[in-house]
Amino acid sequence: MSAVAIETPPLPPPDPVRVINRSVRCFIFGLVGAVPCFGMGMVWLAIKLYRDIAAETGEKVKLYPLYITSAAGLFVAATCFSCDLPDGVLADAIVMLGLQFLFIRRQYLKNAPAEWNPARHLMYWGLGLANAGLILSAVTAMLVIYAVNHYW
Repeated sequence: MSAVAIETPPLPPPDPVRVINRSVRCFIFGLVGAVPCFGMGMVWLAIKLYRDIAAETGEKVKLYPLYITSAAGLFVAATCFSCDLPDGVLADAIVMLGLQFLFIRRQYLKNAPAEWNPARHLMYWGLGLANAGLILSAVTAMLVIYAVNHYW
């Protein structure tokens, strides 16, 4: 067998209408996911759809700094929570939201997809809102547990 027979055929270019619809859907999932605790399912759908759209348009996806800041922020929030510092949990959430906003903005400005997506900004807004919902859900859960333990 020759090497020519093993090569896979090139993928056809993505359908622009499908990419735009999926980008809008990612934004809507992120918007619903921004509701603390109730939108957790939509958070995962928005992140998955973000990855799918980026793969379809040829955009590089690097979410490791996002995961690292989330893990570090969760550690700091858990430490503040265990030391009875609810203000520290809120301050940590604000810092995490700011860091993740800066990371997503930098990724939006640096990455250039191989295929043009006019609704690309909605895809990034969906990812940002989904991350905000994830952070707000964790903070809400910690503050509810704190309130139950200290006021009842």
